[in-house]
Amino acid sequence: MVKTRTSEESARRYVRGCLEAFLEGKKDLSWITAVVRRSGVLEYEVTLRQVFKDLGRYEESPRYQQVIRECEKEGWV
Repeated sequence: MVKTRTSEESARRYVRGCLEAFLEGKKDLSWITAVVRRSGVLEYEVTLRQVFKDLGRYEESPRYQQVIRECEKEGWV
């Protein structure tokens, strides 16, 4: 039997990978906000919160603080 991912799981994994790229300095804030907006993850409010929780090891980083503030400003978290 083949296990398939739900659209929620796919969106969560995609956004998590993109957020890690942003947090590691590979992309800029406008890129990551566009990713979040277009990914479908916003349909699942708890999912975006969980992604940030999963990336808690970055919590003290300025880039984490920057993206979380932007998401709060947009009303996403």
